[in-house]
Amino acid sequence: MAVPTNAADALAWTQDAMNGRRYIVDPHVHKRLLDRNMTFRSIWYAIRNATTCVAYAPDREPLAGGTSWRVTGPDFAGEETSVGVETFEDHLGSRVILITVF
Repeated sequence: MAVPTNAADALAWTQDAMNGRRYIVDPHVHKRLLDRNMTFRSIWYAIRNATTCVAYAPDREPLAGGTSWRVTGPDFAGEETSVGVETFEDHLGSRVILITVF
């Protein structure tokens, strides 16, 4: 399966990878969570309950040769939270890297 090239497929891919625990957390995410006084639970809920997904151009090249997206949804407290992700595929199947939290 090729990496997603449209928002609907990217959102489904990201949600499936998160539900299947097929995700990698970039160290930058931990820094952003601390900066914003948030927990990982916020990311999990925001992706699970996502209302939008749009193409995203991070400051660096894709880490795994995938496509990058900005997924936005309410976290467990109802606050809109956006997460930068990279969708990619490897020997384990469809996966996602959590890049940043906006």
